[in-house]
Amino acid sequence: MKELNQARLRYMHEVIVCGSIRGAAEKLEMSPSVISRQIQLLEKEIGLPLFERRARGLAPTDAAEMLEEFLRGYRAQHEHLQDRLQELRGMRRGHVELSISEGMIEALMQYVMGPFCQEFPNIRVGINTASVDEVVEAVRTDRVHIGLAFNPPVHPEVRIRARQALAVGALVRADHPLARKRRPITVKDLMQHPLALMTAPYGLRRIVELLEFTEKIHISPALTTNSLGVLRQYALAGAGAVLMTDIGASLELSSGELVLVPIAHPVLRQAEMQLMVRLGRPLSSAATEMLRRIESRLPLFSGHPRRGVRGDAIGV
Repeated sequence: MKELNQARLRYMHEVIVCGSIRGAAEKLEMSPSVISRQIQLLEKEIGLPLFERRARGLAPTDAAEMLEEFLRGYRAQHEHLQDRLQELRGMRRGHVELSISEGMIEALMQYVMGPFCQEFPNIRVGINTASVDEVVEAVRTDRVHIGLAFNPPVHPEVRIRARQALAVGALVRADHPLARKRRPITVKDLMQHPLALMTAPYGLRRIVELLEFTEKIHISPALTTNSLGVLRQYALAGAGAVLMTDIGASLELSSGELVLVPIAHPVLRQAEMQLMVRLGRPLSSAATEMLRRIESRLPLFSGHPRRGVRGDAIGV
């Protein structure tokens, strides 16, 4: 059976309520012949009669009672849907999924996510950390609404909503020899010390690979990992230097435990943090509001200074 015509169901309902075609026609301000014709078409759709003629007017058949029950259920579901849509518009329910680079966790939680969750406790939020390739793929395939990644590959289906250049430097303990050198240091200075690097396909490793290609060198790290936490602990232990941006160790930089030493090389100033959505994807009210807050409140994109050692703004 084809999908039932909602207008004909409404006419049937009014005939049941009024007890006659004429009564329904007067209520709807229509011609009785139009109502009669629509009832006949509905009977043809379902293959059963809808009314029996009795002394006091028309009485619904079992088929009409069944359709009336269906119509009541449909109207209840429609009303429920309207209420839920209104809740979405009013930000009283909904969900937002994000895929982000690990280094953005602290800033995102402090400036955006914490206040958002307090203001909209009924909005479900999902956050997963991933490599840049995984972030881009999650955005492209609609597994997440918003992506935030460091130095991601270009993809034609992904739209960049905001971007900010970030310089990669040598993250070391405050008493490390590189911290005492005249700044900025050279790549040669860096190569004289043990290094810890992110594994592929993370954005930091992509920068290192570009540096190797440009300088025709091979960097053999003492430690590789897919965790920024491990890299920070490596630097804090004084075991060597880590190639990282300031956002990856903002707390340790602010406390003075670690220092980010600038490196004099153009490749290390080409990386970007990018805020991404899928091109052409309509976002819900909740996802749109989350995106707006990331653009306007996250210091990386909003233009507000990020605080560093002794309260000084950390340069990029």
